[in-house]
Order: sequence, then C-alpha cells, then structure tokens
Amino acid sequence: MSKRTTKSDEPSRASLAEMPEVDFTKVSKLSRGKYTARARRSLEVLTLDKKLVTALGGPDAVAAILRALAAALAKPRKRRAA
Repeated sequence: MSKRTTKSDEPSRASLAEMPEVDFTKVSKLSRGKYTARARRSLEVLTLDKKLVTALGGPDAVAAILRALAAALAKPRKRRAA
C-alpha cells in the first residue's frame, strides 16, 4: 500500500517556525520608485528602422557613427593664453 499525501495551501508549522517575523512598526516610511527619476534621466531610447540599421552596418556601426557625430558637434574647448 502506498502512503497518501495531501497538499495544503497553508505552510507547515516547521516552515513557519523558520521564518523571521517582521515588525512593521519599526520600519520607516517605505518609498516606491525611489530611483525612477534618476533612471529616466540616465536612459535614452532611440528607435531606428531595421533596414536603416542594416544599411549602416549593424548596431555597433550605428553607435560608432552617433559617437563620431556627437564628437563633431561638441563645442571646442577654449585654450588659455600662456
């Protein structure tokens, strides 16, 4: 005869004894989305047509082209007089 097992949605007493208790009265106010504004500022998304990317040589080539364009458009630094 085989032993019958029953499944329960409730956790066992042993697993409940192992779990630490959390005292929410000691927790300060939790903030949601603490770093979302910083992430929005640091992430820029550019959507390009697949045909354009393949015509330019792939994603790495497009990135190189954009870096070269940014360097060309950058303001030249003024040199101090000696």
